[in-house]
Amino acid sequence: MSQYTSSKMDRPEPGLIKWSPNPDYDTFLHVNLQHRVVQLYEPTGLAQPGSFDFEKSSKYDEIPPLTTYDWSPAHRGLVAIGTATGSVDLINLHSDSSSHLELPIRITRTCQAVAFNTGALLAVGLERVRNDQCLKIFDVGRLTALESGVSWSSLEGSMGPTIGLEASISISSTKFFEDSPQVLVAGIKNQGIRIYDLRDPHGAVINYQTKCNNNLAIDYADQNYFASSSLDKPGLVIWDRRATSRPSSSRFYLDAVDTDDLPWGAALNIDKAIDVKDANFQDRGSLIRSLRFCRDRSGLIAVLSRTGQLKVLDTRKEYIPAEVLPKDSPEVLEVRRSYELDMSYAKDRKDDKIVSFDWLNLDSPALTPRAIVLRANGAFDILEKPSYTSEHLYKMIPWRAPHRGLEVGGKYHSPMQFEATQYHEMMGPLNVDEAFIDKALFGSRKEPVNAIVQQALLSPVPTTDPICDLEASTEGLPELYTNASKTADKLRGLRKYSKDVLEPSKQHNDKPRQSSIGDLERSLTDLSMKGNGLPSNRELHERLLLSTMDTKGFPKEAQVVIDHTMLLRSREKYLFDYVANRDIIGDDPWLRDLWDWIAGADEAASDMGMVAQGIDLSYTGVCNIWMGDLGLNSAVRLIDGTKLPDAAAWERCLQEINRKSRQPQYDGADTQKSAHRQAALRICGWGRSPDSYFSDYANMLPSERNSSWYTMATAHALFEGDFDRAVQILKGASTEYPELLFVSLALQLKSQGDKNLGREELDFDDAVASKTDPYLRAISSHIATNNWENIANQESLPLRERTFVALRYFNDTKLTQWLDKELKKAIETGDIEGIVLTGITDKLVDIFAKYIEKFNDVQTATLVLSICSPRYINDYRCKTWRNAYRAYLQRYKAFLQRTKFEVESTKKSKRAGVPTITPPSRQIALRCVYCDAEYELSKAGGTGPASSSKGAAGGHAGNPLTATNINAGVSCPNCGRHLPRCVVCLEVVGVPRSDKPEAASDPQVRVAARFPTFCLKCEHVLHLDHARLWFARHVECPVPECRCRCNFRANPELNYH
Repeated sequence: MSQYTSSKMDRPEPGLIKWSPNPDYDTFLHVNLQHRVVQLYEPTGLAQPGSFDFEKSSKYDEIPPLTTYDWSPAHRGLVAIGTATGSVDLINLHSDSSSHLELPIRITRTCQAVAFNTGALLAVGLERVRNDQCLKIFDVGRLTALESGVSWSSLEGSMGPTIGLEASISISSTKFFEDSPQVLVAGIKNQGIRIYDLRDPHGAVINYQTKCNNNLAIDYADQNYFASSSLDKPGLVIWDRRATSRPSSSRFYLDAVDTDDLPWGAALNIDKAIDVKDANFQDRGSLIRSLRFCRDRSGLIAVLSRTGQLKVLDTRKEYIPAEVLPKDSPEVLEVRRSYELDMSYAKDRKDDKIVSFDWLNLDSPALTPRAIVLRANGAFDILEKPSYTSEHLYKMIPWRAPHRGLEVGGKYHSPMQFEATQYHEMMGPLNVDEAFIDKALFGSRKEPVNAIVQQALLSPVPTTDPICDLEASTEGLPELYTNASKTADKLRGLRKYSKDVLEPSKQHNDKPRQSSIGDLERSLTDLSMKGNGLPSNRELHERLLLSTMDTKGFPKEAQVVIDHTMLLRSREKYLFDYVANRDIIGDDPWLRDLWDWIAGADEAASDMGMVAQGIDLSYTGVCNIWMGDLGLNSAVRLIDGTKLPDAAAWERCLQEINRKSRQPQYDGADTQKSAHRQAALRICGWGRSPDSYFSDYANMLPSERNSSWYTMATAHALFEGDFDRAVQILKGASTEYPELLFVSLALQLKSQGDKNLGREELDFDDAVASKTDPYLRAISSHIATNNWENIANQESLPLRERTFVALRYFNDTKLTQWLDKELKKAIETGDIEGIVLTGITDKLVDIFAKYIEKFNDVQTATLVLSICSPRYINDYRCKTWRNAYRAYLQRYKAFLQRTKFEVESTKKSKRAGVPTITPPSRQIALRCVYCDAEYELSKAGGTGPASSSKGAAGGHAGNPLTATNINAGVSCPNCGRHLPRCVVCLEVVGVPRSDKPEAASDPQVRVAARFPTFCLKCEHVLHLDHARLWFARHVECPVPECRCRCNFRANPELNYH
């Protein structure tokens, strides 16, 4: 064994471990370097990660301090130990200390390598010394021939080397080939690697120049390959012993050597097989401790680093056609995959670091390769290489969209369903791995491997879902979800489930997320009590959306809804019916308010309501009105060549629009832009009315109602300057909610006195109110300070209400600054409430860009922007999102929804009656089988058929049936030939039949009579019902002259449908 090749090298304190080199014996030994003891163990049961059964077998005490050792594969207890003094001690683990023999070495020097072959030879590699060979071969057959109980001391001094090789060089490592016991490979320090054939009387050797001459390991499954590494480099080289000369090598191998810098004799060169960090390799010790090939799998090699990293490399031969590969030519290897068997090496866990390992010998290649490791704390452990089937199940599950069968209740995130005849072939490897999970591999409980494999391959098809989400909660979904028929109600139920079940189980201090509007109002107090004030209205919306963005913890049936929200909403006709959209997304109060505003904007734009002075202000926002901004593509909003308006023209336009809409007179702060404010205040109120507020409140469950509705109505009255109505609302609410009585009295006192009283005259502590309700905070803030700026900057209020306050109570300069600030913030955060500022203009595209980045809701963004893009907006992002949404619907085969979206969005794009979206290209065309001409019914005209039929009929253009057949799609407009006739009834297919099958009582006959069918070989056509009747009794074509066997069945035993 050549694991440690120098006395100067660092040794792991717990010792070394090695599995039996003889596959017939299930034992392993542990060399304890601290106590100088060799302990032999036998596995007795399970051998899997976390569970390893073994027992002590025998022990040998007082071994000399070793530098290297090896275990004989031919003799069970024979171990050779090399020492720093140059002596080689042979011990018998199955006997006492009398079974000990020291092999003589003429000149004292360090023994750096020992290796047994499968017979009685022992190779000893020594450090360099003058005038003596450094590679000695001993024959230990005399030891094994001694009778039991005879002391080995009788052979002391008579066991000299039989062969001596390589004078004045240093042997760093050596190994025998198992398929050729007389051939060994040795690493020559600082020179290379040499292969010796002890049978050759001339002593010829094969030499490879390299500095990777340590840790030699031979591939047991393919003895042509062996590996080596260097002390000071993290790489390794795998060699091919067939590389003897260039004439015997293939041109592929020679190209790799000449062009790819592959050393001669090497099959694979890896510069960095382990991770190297300077902090972990401060001294001059070896970077790689050992290399081991797996005995059960060809090309599977493990590398152990000094830091405890255990990496497995799965190599294979590069493909070369066998006909161009010379016999006995070396072949190049490639790494198919690499694995980390233990990731704890990257952590600072010195006690768990791996210090030694070896592969287990298993009975069958069906078992997953596994290694036994010795950790720094002295514990044994089993590490298993990831199975080749570890990713099979993952790949058999359709993770990526589209997911088929959802509409019929198909399983979600479950393996693909195979036919019974295919199941065992596809799932057999998985079932085999599963069968060995709890099976004993050693000892008396060991079961025959072949029997287990055969039983696993014949396992029946499972009737239950084999995939279990370990992170999913076991709590049942609420009735709000299970009884729901609409997507919005299901999402409400899932958000309630997230709040009540998932969030309490988490071990972090995230703030609670929101659910429906009723839950939102109830949770405001809890949310605000965790901080110094209420969260902003935008933050509440983000928490609502984030509560279902991460599906972790939700059961599978809930994940289906969360992952397909856009698809489910599209099936509920989430399109351009704004009132219907409000109900479809009823789970999201912010989206509902968005569609309310759009509905109001659409109503205002109807009948040219937002057009005046040749300027179209449809779907514009407050900032557009206040700044006089028509957008980047302003020309499309100017009608009949109207010039870009100046300030006076803009004022006249707004005055005319206000007059047409019968807006009340502006009575707010002093301003030079009263028409601007009047129009902007109207925009803030689009889609909102007291009736809608009351209907929302009335539709709530009694358990969900609280005082928020009354405080909201009171705040609205205050914002409009109507103190009397605000007082009356609170008075009426105080009977149901007594806590509002004091607020009512304070507001009444405020309304009866001077409305400009400051805090020092009317001191009202708003600290409590600010932690319960945003509207109550606004009311108390106004009572205490009479400062409208505080209310306009109170982000817990909706943006459109804060904008309303700013429009009524700010002067022109402050209003401009405030609008700029809020617009910039809405764009940066993706706040869809910003639509009141931007309208459906170019700025809204910027807001939706951030919104989609956060929440992936491309559906809502596409629907909203399709109202004005490309009609008013020319932005490539709108087109990109539109195409992405169309592709999404197409992937899920939602063809009807996609078509409706395309048709309706094309209508929305009309400008001056002309669509600005290019209609999609023709997707279906008719082609004549006789003249190969294309034909569209939509292009059939009165002159086309006549001219076509004239040329085709040759003088019979007056036939009135020709034009009729062409317009009906029965005859070709180019050649005049009609559709073929059914060869059974001789009637033209595609036209009503004389026997009237549509009146038949059998529904199968009614359906089949509508469809023609034809033979791909002879091209004769039949009605489908006639084809079924004919071919039920015949194989040949019905045409007498045709000998085509249309109904020929190559495998009649198959069940054809």
